[in-house]
Amino acid sequence: MIKQTKALLVTLIAIAVLSGGFLAYNKLIVSQKSLVPEKPETTEEPTVPAPKLTISAPSEIEVTAYKAYSFNFSIKNEEKCQEAKDVNVTLRGIIGEISPSNITIPPGKLIEFKVKLDGLKPGNYTLYLETSGKPDVSIAKTISVKSQIVVGLDGYHFIFFGIRNKDAWKAEKYYDEAKFVKYLNKNGIKTKTIESPFSPQVLKNINLLIIEDPLQPFLLNEKQELKNFLNDGNSLLIIGPSMLTTYHDDFTFLNDLLQSFHIRVKFSRSNQYIKKGWTNEIAEHPATLGVEKIWCDGGYALEIKEPVVPLVKREGGTIYAVQYYAKGKIGIIGSGFYGLSISSELGRLNLNLIKWLVTPEVYKEMG
Repeated sequence: MIKQTKALLVTLIAIAVLSGGFLAYNKLIVSQKSLVPEKPETTEEPTVPAPKLTISAPSEIEVTAYKAYSFNFSIKNEEKCQEAKDVNVTLRGIIGEISPSNITIPPGKLIEFKVKLDGLKPGNYTLYLETSGKPDVSIAKTISVKSQIVVGLDGYHFIFFGIRNKDAWKAEKYYDEAKFVKYLNKNGIKTKTIESPFSPQVLKNINLLIIEDPLQPFLLNEKQELKNFLNDGNSLLIIGPSMLTTYHDDFTFLNDLLQSFHIRVKFSRSNQYIKKGWTNEIAEHPATLGVEKIWCDGGYALEIKEPVVPLVKREGGTIYAVQYYAKGKIGIIGSGFYGLSISSELGRLNLNLIKWLVTPEVYKEMG
């Protein structure tokens, strides 16, 4: 009995030892497992799409050709997109300035831009947007520009511009006037013949008024309307007679008009007579750009004083001159021999002068 009890006790001790070892082993395994970090659950982050930019800009602009204009447009980056970095906008086909530049457009953000355009001509232009950051984005928008420049031709004081009979335009004595008008039209410049005294309604929507060798005086209210016209930023081009006329021997009406503006220019037959021939006495000016010499076909020199600026001379005698007046400009040409010519260098000079006259010195807001 004692032997059986001892055997049972030994068995129980063995079992206890084995059980303790097993538990110790389990604890060891568990402790080792606890030293091994568990792998985190993996979740894929959604891919953020590239910037999606849209331009909101006018598709059609009506402007006065050759004028400087400014307008606004906006660019928006859609929500839940990447930000657009280093955004720049350029306008192809024309000189201008766009601000701001090199900017970042965050998702859901709209940025306003301002465009200043110089020397705007009719045509289609591309507003081209590009980003130099990552990712690259580029879009384009076409803007159609319609010309609304209008040159008024004084046909009330000057009979040639007032001729309505088409057959009369074909006559030799009206030949220069007819070709001159066609030349302006060909270059995107509309013309309007004025056949009544100057008034706000008559001068409405006219950018430049051409007055040539008037055959009747200007009324006091007409002179005031011309001053208002200049104060509004418009311009005048005043031209002497196209020929050595016999129907009047002085320039009373022209000089009276100029004196009313305190413009120091005088037409006179006592002035130096300009002989025929070439001249390269040409001042540097936007109106003389690309003009190296012109043919002078006679006429009398202008008597000028500051602030009138001479543009073209021959043998010291002034043929072309310009002056700023109020918010506008005035061009003076000694003779219609030059002012109505479209031939070669003279044609380039006259067109340049008209472009300069209708180009304001400040930007005009479009609205």
